[in-house]
Amino acid sequence: MQTKHFLFLLLLVFVGAPATFAKSKKKQPAFKLIEAYTQRSLPGIPSAPVQTDTKFIILWQGASYPETFFWRGESGWLSCRIDKAHKVKPGTKNIPKGIEYTTEFVTGEQMHKGDTLELTPVTGGRFPIPKEIPANAKNTLFYKTAGSGWLSFPVKSFTQKPAIARP
Repeated sequence: MQTKHFLFLLLLVFVGAPATFAKSKKKQPAFKLIEAYTQRSLPGIPSAPVQTDTKFIILWQGASYPETFFWRGESGWLSCRIDKAHKVKPGTKNIPKGIEYTTEFVTGEQMHKGDTLELTPVTGGRFPIPKEIPANAKNTLFYKTAGSGWLSFPVKSFTQKPAIARP
């Protein structure tokens, strides 16, 4: 009788273990990070302040569109503007030197799998940090898709692009 119990327990361990490992797999992000960068804008007006922007270029790979993105950097919790991005072809006229992407505003329903998106953290507004977000999470993009909870994507490094002169 003990042998049957032992074999039954052994069977449970071997059959149940793969299911446990499958559940513990880390969920793949719904996008591929093409680049994360910072870039300064030099104003054309002498007394105007220099502005430094942080941007993320991603390739959306999710089946459903992203509902929202937030950036948790060193300076806090910022909502992100989501725009469709288009790579600028070399030699394009009327595009200032140093600009690599043009963007267009899109709504959620206009975003599809395979789209290149630009995420820009913006200041302003009061968006409390959800309690599901760890207090020690820094340099991380957080996002939601239809029906998902908060998903995270740590950003390990940034490229510093040359400054852009604004008129």
